[in-house]
Amino acid sequence: MGREATAAVILLTLGLLVDALGGPARAAAQPRGFSHRLDADDRRRLDHGRLITRPATERRGALRLIGGTSYQVVDLPPEAVWAAVSDDDTTQLRHMLPEVESATELRRNGPLRVIRFTHEVGMVSAAYALRFQYDDSQKVVLFQLDESEPHNGIRAAWGFIRLRRWHDGRTLVSFGSMVDVGSGLVAGFMRPTLHEWILKIPWTIKKHLEGEGRARYAASSAR
Repeated sequence: MGREATAAVILLTLGLLVDALGGPARAAAQPRGFSHRLDADDRRRLDHGRLITRPATERRGALRLIGGTSYQVVDLPPEAVWAAVSDDDTTQLRHMLPEVESATELRRNGPLRVIRFTHEVGMVSAAYALRFQYDDSQKVVLFQLDESEPHNGIRAAWGFIRLRRWHDGRTLVSFGSMVDVGSGLVAGFMRPTLHEWILKIPWTIKKHLEGEGRARYAASSAR
């Protein structure tokens, strides 16, 4: 399982590097479950504040994965949104991610950080750590489950957050993730809801940054 997750993150990195190329090179580098193409209708919906989602499910060996890609335009420039997603104060992530009880940094080494998350919603609880790699120059974050840390409620996870300047100076947040939430009775019952929560992350980022979080990050860049 660890090797599969690591391989997927490598493929994802390659996909991000060649995303601008289009065509066969891009298709070959993209991992399954992730799609970056936006058509004219998608762009119109994004301009009007809509969340675009591309749900995906996949069996990969013993893993039963849910996730996909989603997109949202945030009414702040990329520099401000990047200041938020890479904030040294990890408690801020509680406001930008769905149903997070706590977010605690465990360790850091340059652009690499390990952050532990806990969730508790009704009968469902989860605790796990993710390894994050931040690329300031490209405004890209890659993440995957840190299997060296205790993890319950999640068997595997990997993905990315990518920021790009939208045509009017706002920020396009592109997000992709594939997650195995386990096969227990509660996990099975909650799977559709958990799938929805995964894909709404760009929307929760937008909600916080255009609301209570705006004052904290707007000064990071002049419009």
